[in-house]
Amino acid sequence: MPIRLSGMVSGMDTETLVSALVSGYKLKKDNLVKAQTKLSWKQEKWKTMNTSIYSFYSGKLSAGRLSNAYSLKKSTVSNSTVATVTASSSAVAGTQKLKVKKLASSGYLTGGEVKNAKDSSSKITGSSKLSDITGSTSQGSVTLSVDGKSTNIELTEDMTVNQFVVKLKDAGVQASFDDNNARFFISSKTSGAKGDFSLTANDTAGNDSLKKLGLYVSPNKASKEYEECDRLSKLTDGSTAYNNELESMYTKVTADEVAKKYADQYNAAKKVVDTLKSSDTWGTAKSINDVTASRDQLKADIAANADYNKYKKAKTNSDGSIVKDEQGNIIYEYNTEAMKKDNEELYNKYNKDTKKLESYNSLISDYTKNQEIMDKLYDNGNGYITLNNDTKEAVADASNTKVVEEVNNTNTDSKAKAKTLLDNKISAAKAYVAEADAAASTSATTGAASGTTAAGSSTAGTTGAVRIVGVDAKIELNGAEFTSNTSTFSINGLTIQATAETKGDESVTITTDTDVDAIYKSIKDMFTEYNKLIKSMDEAYNADSSKGYEPLTDEEKDAMSDKEVEKWETKIKDSLLRKDDTLNSVANTLKNDMASSFIINGKSYALSSFGISTLGYFASGENEKGVYHIDGDKDDTTTSGNEDKLRAAIASDPETVVSFFSQLCTKLYTDLGNKMASSSVSSAYTIYNDKQMNTQYSEYNTKISEAEDKVTTWEDYYYSKFSAMESALAKMNAQSSSLSGLFG
Repeated sequence: MPIRLSGMVSGMDTETLVSALVSGYKLKKDNLVKAQTKLSWKQEKWKTMNTSIYSFYSGKLSAGRLSNAYSLKKSTVSNSTVATVTASSSAVAGTQKLKVKKLASSGYLTGGEVKNAKDSSSKITGSSKLSDITGSTSQGSVTLSVDGKSTNIELTEDMTVNQFVVKLKDAGVQASFDDNNARFFISSKTSGAKGDFSLTANDTAGNDSLKKLGLYVSPNKASKEYEECDRLSKLTDGSTAYNNELESMYTKVTADEVAKKYADQYNAAKKVVDTLKSSDTWGTAKSINDVTASRDQLKADIAANADYNKYKKAKTNSDGSIVKDEQGNIIYEYNTEAMKKDNEELYNKYNKDTKKLESYNSLISDYTKNQEIMDKLYDNGNGYITLNNDTKEAVADASNTKVVEEVNNTNTDSKAKAKTLLDNKISAAKAYVAEADAAASTSATTGAASGTTAAGSSTAGTTGAVRIVGVDAKIELNGAEFTSNTSTFSINGLTIQATAETKGDESVTITTDTDVDAIYKSIKDMFTEYNKLIKSMDEAYNADSSKGYEPLTDEEKDAMSDKEVEKWETKIKDSLLRKDDTLNSVANTLKNDMASSFIINGKSYALSSFGISTLGYFASGENEKGVYHIDGDKDDTTTSGNEDKLRAAIASDPETVVSFFSQLCTKLYTDLGNKMASSSVSSAYTIYNDKQMNTQYSEYNTKISEAEDKVTTWEDYYYSKFSAMESALAKMNAQSSSLSGLFG
């Protein structure tokens, strides 16, 4: 830019003169800026309006299309402390009798307080070893069974309390250890008999460990533990049942080993992948796709770098032939020695880029390799492993179909190991049953507490453990019995949540009827939203003209107060959708749909059939000619005194009412959806030409930039001319002074 000198010699106001000379170009630029500003305001106006339209479309209209969106029925219970009931549209109207015989419960095992067998002064925590509690080097093994799935847990000397808890969780229960109270807590994940669990010893050592861990409960004939032990105790060596159990044990023993192998492989691969995901090496990218994209971009940048390419050459073999890849593409390399000699700075940059590329490739290779291992082993749940829901880590699942299949196809001889395990398990089971039978016999003789505690109640053991057996809920509805693993029942359109047991022959009454208030509210809420929307559309369409008002330049704003500027701009913004054809088209579509009638059971119905209408052209307020009023609506002062036809229709014929409004909402939803369909000028679910406006905005940016360049160019031109003139005048004045001096 040339030096811009004001009229230091000539005395002329050069700046004013130049400004006047380029004013035409400035005016053109200012007009472009104003037009762009007005366009951006219009975009914001449309965005706000479109948000309201889409909210109505995706909310009340979308829900109103479906008959099940209207709460046709409601149920009340004579004693709400016993049960709560909700009714669907399919529920039968009338009165029914309910008895709650039993509530569902989850299985619980609250362990007894455990002590440190080696050091009585030392407190047991999650990091303590099991051997610290048992005082033994031989811990044995136990089996946890949940819903037909049994998991063997080997108790080792070095296993910690927390590790044991993890094993229990992996086997299918909820488990924890309370450091403050030094107790284990185990519970089933779901309520009901099916979700209950059993924890039994596989051998004498395992039985001793359960006792010392506070997890042994006095034998209870109502428990799953007793049921399982009783079954095992009746097995005799050589019998068909024994051999079947042995075969199952053999398969499981082997499967345990196979499953653990694959679980270890998966977890090792997952560790690598997780480490790479969280590594700082990845930078801000947190996905393999991001890293791959960065790698590919860097690779492309290196290939396209003109400075690098000066040293690029085709790679050749020892015989001078050009090296190519498998696809026949020439492989290139760079003469780094020459690069370093010519331009060390360039060499350093190239070296940095290539090392970064190598790092990317290494990361991607490690990630991909380990992710492939994970994908193969899991295969969307059809692989060799099962994932823990909490940690997403692999759990050794011996019952996995693929694991069992692989075991069955091997010749591994583990039957001896399985037989030893089974015999030990039978021996432990017999001891448990004998203890249970002895306890039951004693109670029958002495009248002491029986070992046959009812299911669902608690049983305390000599170790301080307390066991609650999971049971199903049971109710009677109109004399028919129903069971559920939860206390919730779904019966013939009713959802019954049992909360307390009824006593003796006591029953409660369930009364089901049409839910007039709920249906009425659904319809009223829809019209509230519609009225709000149609009023805002009419207000925008009928807004006052802002003719003569244009967005202000910075100079114009400086000459006005902030309040005056705000008032001026509000005037323009309010009028931006005035007489807009698109807005008018959408509003007319809604209004025309509201005037529709539908045939139901051979009879034609319109909104007026239910006492819903506008106030008419002359009686309606400004921009409220499309607003609907419901006769008898207590919240509407204009029609609250009229006959409540809608509520009466709902009470007498709810199906017809729901059918009408479902059809009306469907028509509105369909037609409005068509208006919001994507096109070459608009996006999906957009009522206005947003794509076209975005293009126009970008075009304004280009035109404004060109106009600014033109203003600058002409300013520079005129300033250069004036500068030349000033220089000439200065030279002339100097010459004049010199001549004057000569002539004295």
